[in-house]
Amino acid sequence: MMVKTNEAERILRESGIRITKPRVDVYDYIISKKSHPTCEEIYDNLKGSNPSLSLATIYNVTDRLVDENLLIRITAPNGERRFDGTLDFHGHFYCESCGMVFDYVIKKHHLESDSRFIYNNIDVMASGICPNCQ
Repeated sequence: MMVKTNEAERILRESGIRITKPRVDVYDYIISKKSHPTCEEIYDNLKGSNPSLSLATIYNVTDRLVDENLLIRITAPNGERRFDGTLDFHGHFYCESCGMVFDYVIKKHHLESDSRFIYNNIDVMASGICPNCQ
């Protein structure tokens, strides 16, 4: 089990989501990692401790948690669906060499400076080469 299991269960409960082992395990895994995992990565890492877990369950759980605004779904430039448990406003950087997605700080007010628009959502995805691959 991940270190944040109690936190994951508490957040799910406070959000009115029925507590199930797959939901707690998936949410716990994502909020414990900063690697923006794919459903396949989550499945590969959790199936050892939960042999009855299916990839379809991972997709269903992540979709539900995104719908409940507990996760952010990121579509990387290579088309992979990745998930982020950090809900504070920030940007993402996709490394074109290793395929990793990293968080970075960005100032939201610079993006909202055009008052002609009403902003409901802002997604910022940059791409290039990360420091490890340079």
